[in-house]
Amino acid sequence: MNIHTNPTPGQAAAVMDGSALQNEAMQLERHGDLAGAERAFLEAIQVKEAGLGADAVSTALSCNSLGELYLKSGRLDQAEHYLNRALSVRIHAGPAADLAVTRDNLGRLYEAKGDLKAAREIREQGAPDNIACSNYNCPRMSNRLSDLSRCSACKSSFYCTRTCQAADWKRHKQYCNRIASADD
Repeated sequence: MNIHTNPTPGQAAAVMDGSALQNEAMQLERHGDLAGAERAFLEAIQVKEAGLGADAVSTALSCNSLGELYLKSGRLDQAEHYLNRALSVRIHAGPAADLAVTRDNLGRLYEAKGDLKAAREIREQGAPDNIACSNYNCPRMSNRLSDLSRCSACKSSFYCTRTCQAADWKRHKQYCNRIASADD
C-alpha cells in the first residue's frame, strides 16, 4: 500500500504525530535543550516505527537526526547505532542526497573515533555521484566525486570549495592533525 496516496489511519497518525515530534525535537535542539531534543527524537522514532515501520524513510529521518544530536554531544556509540539504522533504510529508499548526508555523518563519527580510513571509505561509497561535502552547513548535499577536493593531509574529508573546507576546518583539524597520515 502506498501511504502517500492511500494511508491507513495509523499511518496518517504516525506521519502527523511523528513529524510534530521531529519538529519539536529540532526546535529544542536549536534552543540548546539537548535532553528535551533527545526525548522528542526518541518518541518520534517510536511513533514512526509503530505506524510506518522501522524501514520507513520518515523513520530514517528521525534516526539520522538523533544520530547527529548524539554526534554533537560526543555520544559516539549511540550516534553510530542511529546513523547505521538511518543508513540501512536510506541505501534502499528515499532521496539520494539524504543517503549522502548520512554517510558523511558516519564519516564525521569515524573521524571522532580516530579512524580516518573508515571515514574516507564510508564517504567514498557514494562515488561517483553521491557524496556530501564534509562542511555540514554546505547547501550542496550531493556531489560528484570528480567535483570535490580531499583534505590534502588526511584525505578523509571531501569539499566542494575552498570556502567549505575553511568553514569546516575548526571541526576537522582536531582529527586531521591527530592522525595526519591516514592510509591512502
